[in-house]
Amino acid sequence: MSDNKSRPLRAGNKSQQPVVCLVSLGCAKNTVDSERLLGLLVSAGFLIAADPADADLCLVNTCGFIQEARAESAATLRELAGLKVRGRLRAVAALGCLAERARDVPELAGLLAAADALIRFDDYPRLAEICRALLAQQTPDTTAAAGAAGLSHVPDEFYRLPRLRMGAPHTAYLKISEGCSNPCRFCAIPRIRGRQVSRPIKALVQEARELIALGARELNLIAQDTTSYGRDLYGAFRLPALLRALRALPDPVWFRLLYAYPRHLSDAVLDVLASDERFCPYLDLPLQHISDAMLAAMGRGMTRAQTVALLDRLPRKLPGVTLRTSFIVGYPGETERDFAELLDFVREGCFTHAGVFIYSHEPRTPAARLKDDVPPAEKIRRRDTLLQAQRAVSRQHQRARVGRTLRVLVDGPVERGAKVPAGARAIARSRHEAPEVDGVIYLRGAGAQRLAPGTFLDARIVRGLDYDAVAEIAPAPPALLTDTRSKKHQTG
Repeated sequence: MSDNKSRPLRAGNKSQQPVVCLVSLGCAKNTVDSERLLGLLVSAGFLIAADPADADLCLVNTCGFIQEARAESAATLRELAGLKVRGRLRAVAALGCLAERARDVPELAGLLAAADALIRFDDYPRLAEICRALLAQQTPDTTAAAGAAGLSHVPDEFYRLPRLRMGAPHTAYLKISEGCSNPCRFCAIPRIRGRQVSRPIKALVQEARELIALGARELNLIAQDTTSYGRDLYGAFRLPALLRALRALPDPVWFRLLYAYPRHLSDAVLDVLASDERFCPYLDLPLQHISDAMLAAMGRGMTRAQTVALLDRLPRKLPGVTLRTSFIVGYPGETERDFAELLDFVREGCFTHAGVFIYSHEPRTPAARLKDDVPPAEKIRRRDTLLQAQRAVSRQHQRARVGRTLRVLVDGPVERGAKVPAGARAIARSRHEAPEVDGVIYLRGAGAQRLAPGTFLDARIVRGLDYDAVAEIAPAPPALLTDTRSKKHQTG
């Protein structure tokens, strides 16, 4: 495993070593794959460029989850193909979810037309060989080129590859399983990534140690469904066991649970999360809807009553918990009454953070056989209305924090020219904000701009914004989070 500080960035290629750039699109799970792909390439003697214009070959780790993501992947490939005409770039290859999705849905292949090659999951261990063939202007020997049918899988040995970290070293993602076995009728992930395959606890703990040794102060556990971890590998839900194994690590680091499928969230998981303040009082629970009719139509396996009972139980088991969720609007058959029920539910204020997605037909999913009967303009109206309601709720949550002193993790100084609150000099997050998807805490005060990323310190909230907050650094000097394994979870 390697730190991004050691990444060679070369505008030229005097040593004749091939230079590759990797553009990673989509979710954090894709980011972890990209880091392993970069690690493989560096181990094979490739140099890595941050800018495609400085590379001989550019790889695009595509996202194929929804139409908007597919459009972004296609646009990125077209833009990179243009560099072959006017720059040093010689080849562009597409890999990842859209490359896999196009195998399942041939009509999507046109979105990848700008790529010189498609690389499927099965081909990942041979990526260096494929890249060298592309740079030699040869047709690479890939399963996509051979027309291989059937679902491709990320090979087990891929997870043993070193990771060349992308982005800030102080926050990292720990992918605990691959694929998904849930029967959600709108989702194509099982057709793209296959059924759930959990990684062994021992391997995950070792990877956590390596990430921490490289400077990680926050480990975010991710999977398509983190709460069902282990049922394929051990024959039972083993997330509590994994959390206890991570808790045994002595290091001053935050652990955060993302992508927690609500139907599988047990008291055993909550009890472990409440046992150590290094576990963030934060849960990402994708509910998708609250109407019983919509929950049943989506195949979510929960009713409104069961969902509300879970939400009522959470603050009792995990005091001070912050909740994030996601919703889908415009699902086939969603009536105005269904949407009104969802809107009222959001206005109740359970969630500090929420994302809202417009439904789109995903080919070869069960929902794709339904009539897409909500007009596009109405879908947009419902999304915007729900987001406005959540914005008001989020604002209330942020303002309620004013006067509280929180332990925060510094992400870095504000970027020059960025639009930030007056006096803000640095950006941080507390245990209640996940990286990249939630709001931030703007720090002001003497020395804030000189704080090193990855520093823990105390800050007092002085202003609540719509999604963000402004805080002043507490008088005490910055200090690392102490080992609190024997302490019970504390709010804040």
